[in-house]
Amino acid sequence: MAGFLSNLRRLPDRLARLEHRLEEAIAYFAGRSHPLHFTSCAYLGDHTALTLLEGRLLVFVDTRGTDIAPHLMMHGTWEQDDLRAFLRMVRPGDTVLDLGAHVGVYTLSAAAAVGPAGRVHAFEPNPRNAGLLARSLAVNGFIERAQVHLMAVGDADGAATLLFETEWSGGGFLDAARAEAGMRADGRRAMTARVVALDGFFTDPAFRLDVAKLDIEGMEGRALRGMRGLLERSPDARLMMEWAPGMLAGQGVPAAEVAAMLAGIGFRFWTIGAGGALTPLHAEALARIPDGIRNIIAARGNPH
Repeated sequence: MAGFLSNLRRLPDRLARLEHRLEEAIAYFAGRSHPLHFTSCAYLGDHTALTLLEGRLLVFVDTRGTDIAPHLMMHGTWEQDDLRAFLRMVRPGDTVLDLGAHVGVYTLSAAAAVGPAGRVHAFEPNPRNAGLLARSLAVNGFIERAQVHLMAVGDADGAATLLFETEWSGGGFLDAARAEAGMRADGRRAMTARVVALDGFFTDPAFRLDVAKLDIEGMEGRALRGMRGLLERSPDARLMMEWAPGMLAGQGVPAAEVAAMLAGIGFRFWTIGAGGALTPLHAEALARIPDGIRNIIAARGNPH
C-alpha cells in the first residue's frame, strides 16, 4: 500500500516528464519529415542545378558556389531568420527592390509574396547570377511581376570594376579603379559593371518604394545616397540591409554617416534575432557597432 501511494505521489512528475519527452519526440520527427529535408535537386550540366527554395520555389544555382548554393541544394534554405523578418514586411501589391540579388533568394520570395498586383526589381551586376535569376523567375511564372536589372547600385551613374570569385560570388564587390577584364593574380575575376543611382533610374515621381533589401558588400551607404529622393517620397519604406561597418567605410561612407542619414529622414532601427524577431536599436548604438556583418531593419513605423 505504501509503495502504491508513493508511486501515486510521483505520478504528476512522471506525467510532466512524459509530456516533455513527447514534445521532444514530436519536434524530432517533425524535423526529420519536414519537406525541406528532402529538397529535390537536379544537375543540368554546365555547372548548373535546379533546386527548391523553402520547398516550393524553383531556383537555378551555380554548383561551383560554396556560399549559398550548397545550402539551397541540400536544405532548400538560406538566412532563415533574416528571410522571415524580410517577408513579414512584404504585403500583396507592394513594390520591392532587391539590391544585390545574387541568384534570387529574396527576389523569388518577394515575388511570391507581392502577388500579381505587386512588382519586384532585382539589381545584380554579375551576369552569371543575373542569368540564373532570370531563369528562376521565368520557371516560377513571375516574369510579369519581377524584373532583373544587370547593374550595380550606387550614388551616381557610371561604371566600376566588379571583383568576384566564382566559388564565392556573393562576396563580389565594386572597385572604382578600372581594371582589365579577366582573372587577376589574386584569384578574383574582374569585369566592368554598370552602376546606377536609383533616383535617376526611377524617374517617375509617382514611383514609391515599399520594401528594399540591400546586400551590396559595403555599397549600401552609396546606394542610400543615390536613392534619398525615393526614400523621402516613400513614407512607408521598410529596409533590410547588411550592416558591415568595415565594408561601409571601405566604400567611402562610414557607418555613422549611414545611420545619421537614415535617422535624419525619420528611420528607426532594429536588429534581427531568432525566428526573425526584432529588437529596437538606437541610431547612436548602431553607429557605434565596431565591425562584423549582420542584417538590420530600418523603417519609419512598425516594420511588421
